[in-house]
Amino acid sequence: MTLTGVRLPWALCIFHKEFGRLEVAHLSDMEELLATISATQIRDYMREAMNCYMASAYRGCVVLSYIALFDDLLAKLGELGKVNAAAKTIHMDATKRKGNQDVFESYLMDQLGSNNLISGLDVDFLTTLRKLRNKSAHPSGHKPSPEEARFIFYETITRFLSRPILSTTQLVGEIVVRLSNVNFFPTIVFEEMKAIVEEEISPLHDEAIPQLIAKLVVAITSTDPTLAKNSSYFLIGLALLDQDLVSKELRTRVLTAKSDDPQYSPIVVQLLSANGKLIIGLTPACLARIRQVLSKQIDDITPALTESKLLHPTSALTSIVVHLDEAELLTNFKSELEKLFDKRPYSQKLVRALINRPTTFASYFSTILGKAGSSDFGTANAFANAIEDISAELSALASEEQAFQLLVAVLQAASWGAFDAKGLRQAKFASIPELRAKAITFATASAAAASAYLADKLNLPISGENFVDEYFTDEHARYTGRCAIKPRSVR
Repeated sequence: MTLTGVRLPWALCIFHKEFGRLEVAHLSDMEELLATISATQIRDYMREAMNCYMASAYRGCVVLSYIALFDDLLAKLGELGKVNAAAKTIHMDATKRKGNQDVFESYLMDQLGSNNLISGLDVDFLTTLRKLRNKSAHPSGHKPSPEEARFIFYETITRFLSRPILSTTQLVGEIVVRLSNVNFFPTIVFEEMKAIVEEEISPLHDEAIPQLIAKLVVAITSTDPTLAKNSSYFLIGLALLDQDLVSKELRTRVLTAKSDDPQYSPIVVQLLSANGKLIIGLTPACLARIRQVLSKQIDDITPALTESKLLHPTSALTSIVVHLDEAELLTNFKSELEKLFDKRPYSQKLVRALINRPTTFASYFSTILGKAGSSDFGTANAFANAIEDISAELSALASEEQAFQLLVAVLQAASWGAFDAKGLRQAKFASIPELRAKAITFATASAAAASAYLADKLNLPISGENFVDEYFTDEHARYTGRCAIKPRSVR
């Protein structure tokens, strides 16, 4: 037997005449199917149904499956009734009928269908199950077959018992309606947002996720500011979950479908900040649009927008850097990164993200080296003021030679008169001990290379060892007259 070209020797294919479609029931999977039922009592019912099947008591298998299914429907309807008025009314009426020993199953099935709390196909299955149960439970002359019992067992679990709640449409709608409540997200701490979203979607079946995301995407543009804001937060929470199915839908319904629409640019940046892995697998056209979104966001950076905000381009690009292979990163985002290096050169978050990204770090280092030794006092002083904040991160990434070059650049700026650079020189770089230690190691271990570099950059004929004594340590200089750095003209 084959199904869509795949040979299935372990499967039994059943065509049930009353349900009218091909079903595959896996004999070896009956025990595994039980494990998908979360409710203990319902799982026990179905274990009895399986035991009946194994004992060739197929009538018992059908009847127990029927009992388990309608008890499960009633319980889940009660949960749905907490957020859905129609479900609450149906649950109360059905529970009353059951308590009075009245037949409640037909009423429950009809009400679920007419209120769109279950799909038309699910209504068809319930109709089939009710007929088979009635034939099996009464002296009708009908004798259930093994195939019939397996069909009922399989469909009962996969269609209903393994699913967390009834209608995806109703529950998704209720979530979106509640997003208009001001206190839906009492906090925007990432872990707490993630926990709230995880709890909200826990009753949903996987099939509901595309519908939920589609509704959230529409709600972002709502004229109700609370609904729009909370819809964005919900999407961010979904991204933070980092679940394969959810991420796939976010790529499709937000990044791919909306990256060309300026009103969705903020959520595109925020989703990438929350989960940089979302960038993986996007088409070249989509990546080009996202590059444009990020480039504009870099242009629009203001001091009021801190890097802790997901809307900050540093947050988005660092998240992407962490998750993309470096070759792919530079192929797709080299220009945007270089632009960000120039705009945010002293970002601790940015420097930390460059670990294990040697080529990208080399580009970043070239940027800050130029700023450290700039002849523009404002640029050089900005570096001198910021270097202490990123010293630990830089020293973890920079080589000994790079550390040496960076401090020499500061000395060059000091020789031109940059006041804050002169302060670093006077203090012998005591405020950045990690970088200074690396620079000293290079100057002493690679004395010839250090001397050549000093002669080129500072016009200073001095050995690496004597340079260390003069500018990096508290020992008195051995060279007095020759050690003064003479300003060089800017070439």
